Amino acid sequence: MKRTTSIARSHKSAFGAALACVAVLGTVATATGAQAATASEHTASVARTSSTPYVMNHYGEENADHGKAERSPEKLVLSEFTSASDLNWKWGTQKAVATGKITGNWCLETCQDKPLKGTLTLSDPKTVNGKKVFSSFTLKLAGGNGAYESEDLQGKHPLATS
Repeated sequence: MKRTTSIARSHKSAFGAALACVAVLGTVATATGAQAATASEHTASVARTSSTPYVMNHYGEENADHGKAERSPEKLVLSEFTSASDLNWKWGTQKAVATGKITGNWCLETCQDKPLKGTLTLSDPKTVNGKKVFSSFTLKLAGGNGAYESEDLQGKHPLATS
């Protein structure tokens, strides 16, 4: 009788271990499937945005001469006189709009240590060397552009496209 009870316990233990294995495998399979679904959603998202323009960014020494094609950069050189940082973007196929901090040669006395808040709009996508890039920008300061005499603050201006 003891032997039969011992065998029954062994079978119960083995059965319990098998159920635990099945549960673990099911969890792993579900997690792997979810990761695969997320990866394919991400890939599909990238595929849908492949026609979305870039901006040629000349920020930093390594990009100063030739620029780097980017989407939603944190920092962006707009012209030889103006740059933007801490940019928060809404990026689209016809325009990209960001809010952030603006500095320039035209405000060094007031904005060198405390950048101005502003809204930047990139527009006019065109194809350059096989890559779609925004070719114009408009800049509006939060407090209005009137306090500063800068061409970059008046209307639409060309962006470097290479």
